[in-house]
Amino acid sequence: MYILKKYFFPASFTLKWWMKLAASFIPSAIIMIIRPLTLDFHQSSVMAGIALAIIWWSSAIVKKIPASLFLLLCFSLFSHVPVQIIFAFPLGETFLMLIVTYLFSQAISNSGLVEKFIRPVLVRYADSPFKCLLAVILSFFITMYLIPQPMARLIIVAVMFDNFLQSTDVPERTRSVLLYSVFVFYAIVNMTSKDADMIMNYVACDFSGVEITNLDWIRAMCIPTFFYGLSILALFCFLFRKDLLQIQLKLSNEVKNEREKFSAKESASIAVIAGTVVLWMTSSIWGDGIKLFGYVGVNTLITIIATIILFFIGTLKIRDLKAVDVTTLIFLSGAFAIGGVMKACGAADTVFGLFQNIFSGGFTISYLLKMIFAGMILHMILGSNTTTLSVIVPGLCMITAGAVSPQLVVYIAIISVAFHAILPFHSVSIMVGASNNYFPNSYVAKLGIPVTPIVYLSAFCFYLPYWMLMGYL
Repeated sequence: MYILKKYFFPASFTLKWWMKLAASFIPSAIIMIIRPLTLDFHQSSVMAGIALAIIWWSSAIVKKIPASLFLLLCFSLFSHVPVQIIFAFPLGETFLMLIVTYLFSQAISNSGLVEKFIRPVLVRYADSPFKCLLAVILSFFITMYLIPQPMARLIIVAVMFDNFLQSTDVPERTRSVLLYSVFVFYAIVNMTSKDADMIMNYVACDFSGVEITNLDWIRAMCIPTFFYGLSILALFCFLFRKDLLQIQLKLSNEVKNEREKFSAKESASIAVIAGTVVLWMTSSIWGDGIKLFGYVGVNTLITIIATIILFFIGTLKIRDLKAVDVTTLIFLSGAFAIGGVMKACGAADTVFGLFQNIFSGGFTISYLLKMIFAGMILHMILGSNTTTLSVIVPGLCMITAGAVSPQLVVYIAIISVAFHAILPFHSVSIMVGASNNYFPNSYVAKLGIPVTPIVYLSAFCFYLPYWMLMGYL
């Protein structure tokens, strides 16, 4: 009963909830009755199911697991699309990789590796808010491969900085601003590398239908994102200057003199984790072409073996299996199916064909800005990054075919949705920080509104010139 309440049922079946649930069916009912754009029954059923699932995901009227299962059932019954397309995500390598990285990241958390290595550096060098901001950014780069599961990485780094700031005499407002920076720069750092966000970046690539390696992503995104990040850092410091300037982070002598010691078990864990990271980073040299069962790549295989070893030496326990986020995995299965099913049943050609004239002709600056605007507007409506990407990436790939490569469609979509947020519900990571009372909700709009034009300016000033220089356009 506990599982049903937690994952399937609302908190309470109030009259207000029943009214919201009934209202959520109205758009789908209209689609089925009038069948717009000359959609046939199967296409209308697909679009009606997508509309209802997106409403439930965005409003939380129905929880993500039942909403996602409903969408998959709708596709299975009415789309007349092969099950291999509907269940492409759970049948693919990314699904398996996410499961094992949840467990591997939990092992990192259990070992205390991040805190014991990074905290002493913070104690020694992060003696001002600006240095703490730089430490936040560097921490995400350092832990990018140490903690492959992005949300686990965010939570571990946030807890580490929260504990560090609590050991200082920093004012409460400054502490909340610095903790907000953890959630802001987490999203920006994740744009620099495909492996930095194994959920959003990987799924965005899968939505495009083309292969983008981590090295491809770094070549296209890392350098312009560096300058983009600098502009966000400058804006952040300006907006919160009263809480950042002329303030020192003073620590007690006891904290300064703390020395971290490692037990034999912790040392064994560190050896396994360090060896895993080295194998990940060098796998392109020695592991190219290695596939288990025809679809499990070398990095996934390395992570599986490392996770088994971490169970064997006791770093992971059976109870740590709860670290696997079943809700996210089922939600991604539903979200990932949208693009493939719409394309396979013909609904994508009809729906996105309406926007063909808007994106007609060759690639221009206005073309780029229109693509960002489309992604940003959809993101503001839907809230979820992944849901937005599941719709915008396959749609833009179709209507911009011949003018923009699918790879650039992915990068442009990421620019438009990955970092930009005006309300907490626009980002799962921001919602995590706000729900843990790390910072007030008002900070999100305070930064998000002035950031909006910077997204466009950065695309025009940083990304576009760099892509032209590199020959992507």
